[in-house]
Amino acid sequence: MNRRIAYILLSTLFTCGLLAFIEHGLEINYVIKTICKVSFFFLVVWTYKMIFKDFRFKDVLALSKLGKRDWLKVTLLGLSSAGIVLTAYLLFLPYIDLSLIQQDLTERLGITAAGFIFVGIYISFGNSLLEEYFFRGFIFFKLPRKWGYVYSPLLFAAYHIPMIMLWFTAEIVLLCFFGLWLIGLVFHIVNEKNRTIWASWIIHICADIMIIIIGLRLFY
Repeated sequence: MNRRIAYILLSTLFTCGLLAFIEHGLEINYVIKTICKVSFFFLVVWTYKMIFKDFRFKDVLALSKLGKRDWLKVTLLGLSSAGIVLTAYLLFLPYIDLSLIQQDLTERLGITAAGFIFVGIYISFGNSLLEEYFFRGFIFFKLPRKWGYVYSPLLFAAYHIPMIMLWFTAEIVLLCFFGLWLIGLVFHIVNEKNRTIWASWIIHICADIMIIIIGLRLFY
């Protein structure tokens, strides 16, 4: 294992572990947790760039890498992802305690009904970009292909579990882990050809918008 691979594996695993601790180990609100996440993700990528000199922040955001057919495919996949989220919600609704989720959002994360709108906008566009940049644009693209397909989707799935583990039963959390792992694989596939994160980001945005629309039921 060379130094580049070792750095990516160890630094990203440590960062996600630290964020998991912050999620439940510190009594701070959602805004502070978000600042921590942005700072840690940036620090990991920036440090890699300074040490190994083979990464440029703008490369994975190049619009020129996507053609018209690519945009059409991405749009269809995005709409499909929103539909899948809605279908999954309707199927598992009888097993979900919405009041428990609202209580956790309000008491642990400090998200109010008014604040949920702004949080939803950030999650849909800002947080989705942050995650795509970190897990796909950095981890997946900088690791060897086999490493990327194994490690990145597993870390992506595990990273989300602390955020939702208090909302659902163990069985549903396990299903969420599998679903997030599968989503991670799909995101890698749609990004791999053009070496940009635009495809997965658009799909991610569509899925998150549907989640936020569903989440509005908690407060309104």
